[in-house]
Amino acid sequence: MKKIFIVTVLSLFIYGKPGAQGCSDAGVCTIHSIKNNTTTQEKNNNDLVIGFAFGKGEENTSNYTPYIEYTRSLNSRTSLTAKASFSWISGELANTSGLSDLFVSVNHAFDTKGKWQKSFIAGLKIPFDRSDIIKNGIHLPMPYQTSLGTTDVVLGINCIRQSFGVTLAVQQPLRPMNGNHFLPENYPSNSLAQKYLPTNEFSRKGDVLLRFSYNYKMDQRWSLRPSLLGIYHEANDTYIDANKTTMSIPNSSGLTLNGNLFLNYALNSNSGLELSVGTPFIVRDNRPDGLTRSVVASIEYRIGF
Repeated sequence: MKKIFIVTVLSLFIYGKPGAQGCSDAGVCTIHSIKNNTTTQEKNNNDLVIGFAFGKGEENTSNYTPYIEYTRSLNSRTSLTAKASFSWISGELANTSGLSDLFVSVNHAFDTKGKWQKSFIAGLKIPFDRSDIIKNGIHLPMPYQTSLGTTDVVLGINCIRQSFGVTLAVQQPLRPMNGNHFLPENYPSNSLAQKYLPTNEFSRKGDVLLRFSYNYKMDQRWSLRPSLLGIYHEANDTYIDANKTTMSIPNSSGLTLNGNLFLNYALNSNSGLELSVGTPFIVRDNRPDGLTRSVVASIEYRIGF
């Protein structure tokens, strides 16, 4: 079964069609408990990660995201993780930068003796801005914002059996409306801004995430973890038009299916490097939240102490 899973993911990478959304949010899919869903216990009381991610986004925008993550094991069953990120975005309309989001999550193991070991995840995403960046007098669309501008709660469960991992999670905005004020009709008909979806007082709906992973140890230092990540956007997002009417953005709900490959190298018993790459295979027709990615790649250094 493990060979079938690995071959399936690798085949999708080779024959899949990139060109759309990567993750449902810049960071939630890669926070500690949701990304590392094939490990039940930490080897150290403290775990520090420093990383850098690159993504190719909508209308040829480039996204550069350095981040730092710290995990503290409170006891043999419970750990607390905090992650903060920064974004640089360059594109045809403007170049922007700023702090993105703070993620705080708790992972608690409640069933560690059965065939499937289980743990519960609870987290909160706190934005550092309201997605209201303006450059050159233009209220910029969402692909140029450093954060979604929403406060989200994340609840989920990990199920692990040997090297297999399954994670089911829900990401739900507590305050769905952000402070974005972009309307294409406010700009000349020949403006580049006409390419982007309207997101004035944008209200983003929630997501359901399902991840399958398998951790394949090649030797004492190298391991490969293919992963399939399905994200179902629960309903169409909305915005407020120039007439102050709430408008639905058609075809912004639905399924995105992403593939991820994580390559790990252990420097020693307490530190290591991870290289990852991800691309979408199935996409939503409209993605007004600015999370469109044809490819995402990252590298990180992890040390335990």
